Amino acid sequence: MSAAREDDRTLVARANAGDAAAFTALYRAHRDWVYGLSLRLVRDRDDALDVVQESFDTLFGKFPGFALASSIRAFLYPVVRHTAISTLRRKRRIVPLNAAAMRAEAPSLGWDPGAPSDFDRTIAGLPEEQREVVRLRFGLDLKLEEIAEALGVPLGTVKSRLHNALMALRETAG
Repeated sequence: MSAAREDDRTLVARANAGDAAAFTALYRAHRDWVYGLSLRLVRDRDDALDVVQESFDTLFGKFPGFALASSIRAFLYPVVRHTAISTLRRKRRIVPLNAAAMRAEAPSLGWDPGAPSDFDRTIAGLPEEQREVVRLRFGLDLKLEEIAEALGVPLGTVKSRLHNALMALRETAG
C-alpha cells in the first residue's frame, strides 16, 4: 500500500473520529488535484472554485462513517464530474447582458482554459468511454482499480477500454 494511500486512510479514520485537523489535511492534500480536474471540466476559474467547494462539501458530508474503499481521488472523481456537469447546466441558463465586455475585463491566465490541449486533440477521435479512461489514466494518473471504482465499472471493462483506445491511437499515429 502506498504511503499516500495509507495517509489518506489514517486521515479518514481521524476525521471519522471528529478530528478537525484531519479534514484540513485531506482538503490540502487533494484540493489542487480537484481544482485542476474542475478547471478542465468547466473551463472557468470561478466555476472551478465552486465545483471544488461543492465537491469537498459532499466528501465531508459523508463523515462520520465514511469508509475509504480505495482512494480519495477515486471517490472524488465522480463527485467532481457530476458537480461540474450540474454547474455547466446551471450556467447554460444564465445569459450575460454584455458577454464581450465581460471577457475584456477578465484577468488573463496566460493560457486559454477553453482551448483544447495537445492531449485533448490526440484523444478527440476516440469514443467518449475510451477518452474518459485515457484521461483518468494518463491525464489524472489514476490506477486502473481506481478508475474502475470512479466509473462504477468492472476492472476488466477499464482494461478493455484502455487497450482499445491505445490500439486506436497507435493506428492513427502509425
